[in-house]
Amino acid sequence: MALFLQRVFDGMFNSAIYASLAIALVFIYRATGLLNFAQGELATFSAFVGFLVLGPHAPPVAGEGLVSVLPGLPWPVPLAILGAVAFGILGGAAAERVLIRPMQSRPLLAVVNITIGLLIALNALTAELWTTRPRIFPSPFPSEPEDFIGVGGARLRFETLGVWAALLGVLVLLGLLLRRTRTGLAFRAITANRESARLVGIDVGRTLMFGWAVAGGLGALAATLVADAVLLEPNMMLRLMIFSFAAATIGGLDSPKGAIVGAIIVGMTQTLIPGYTFIPSELSLLPPLVAMFLILMFKPTGLFGERQVERV
Repeated sequence: MALFLQRVFDGMFNSAIYASLAIALVFIYRATGLLNFAQGELATFSAFVGFLVLGPHAPPVAGEGLVSVLPGLPWPVPLAILGAVAFGILGGAAAERVLIRPMQSRPLLAVVNITIGLLIALNALTAELWTTRPRIFPSPFPSEPEDFIGVGGARLRFETLGVWAALLGVLVLLGLLLRRTRTGLAFRAITANRESARLVGIDVGRTLMFGWAVAGGLGALAATLVADAVLLEPNMMLRLMIFSFAAATIGGLDSPKGAIVGAIIVGMTQTLIPGYTFIPSELSLLPPLVAMFLILMFKPTGLFGERQVERV
């Protein structure tokens, strides 16, 4: 029983990591109708910026690359996270204004290719500036080996509880933004029909830039919250994004709560199924993909996705 509980707790922590990124993917899709494949790399770069301003609070690492920690900026971890989030907001807005907006009249595939190019560029730039050496970004929550709650012989880490509390808070705020504000209404209008939204007076460019900015901030928050567990390095988000895309697809690409449920399904299947079947841990990606296939077979829009209705 203790082993089962421990695997459940580990699965919940993995789920929190995937949910944090899946929410950012869902938000930008709901706001713009576009999947941003560079979401993880922008988040990683923002997390490195947060590490940069930690100053003396950053753990010492040899071989800092072209950029080292800034002297004289002894920011505590929470303020460094806010700095990373602020950079993510600015980076997301800049990406929309400089790269995406000039392509808005182009086919969707061209815009998707732009995000893939941005992924490659940011990954290379991060490695050039900070090298590929892993770094430790301190967690804002208690994360030492002795920081846990004993439950039935298993260990529930405070870090897991902290990340989930932050995610639920973000989910509530996003729900209020999307359903209770004019900006949220503008997002839905643009996603449904961009030209019609423009005709009724919605500033499409500004609204899309705001959506990219919020998604950039969400990604930066996710990266800084999980960097302590997965280590901060240029490829930190590549593997995580695969599971996060699966979580967002399972829950529904336009549903923030679906991202949470999808992340729980992915995290649990990844942790529990290899532990009780013949599937080795090296194939931990297989159970989430099977779950995604089965769910999409019967519900193509995901568990909580909204069916698109078009007039003919």
